Amino acid sequence: MIPLPDPSPGLIARIAEGGKIGSMTNQADLELELRHLYQQWQRLGYDARRFYQMFMKHCKRYKGGVAAVRDVLWKRGTGGFDRLQHLGRPDLTVEKYVVLNPKWNHLFRDKDRVMAQRKLAENSK
Repeated sequence: MIPLPDPSPGLIARIAEGGKIGSMTNQADLELELRHLYQQWQRLGYDARRFYQMFMKHCKRYKGGVAAVRDVLWKRGTGGFDRLQHLGRPDLTVEKYVVLNPKWNHLFRDKDRVMAQRKLAENSK
């Protein structure tokens, strides 16, 4: 299990305020949400370490939350999607939990949402 860094006081204050800037959430909020999603996966016995490294700023592989989600969304054979489907938790895929969540609409393109819907539909048969 990867140790998670302590949140900064500024981050704690933002969370206490609902984690929002105006009416829209931003990339930092998405990365916080991805951290929460990653912790849920760990409780299921799924450790997506490479994905974690793409959205946590202290990691060498950091590319940001949006780029990390898009990378996984458009890459075939990442394994995480299939693993979560097998565990009966399609609700915890980045496709469902993030890309198709209206909260994050402003961060993802229409073609990202179409791809997410397609992947979920193909695997629900």
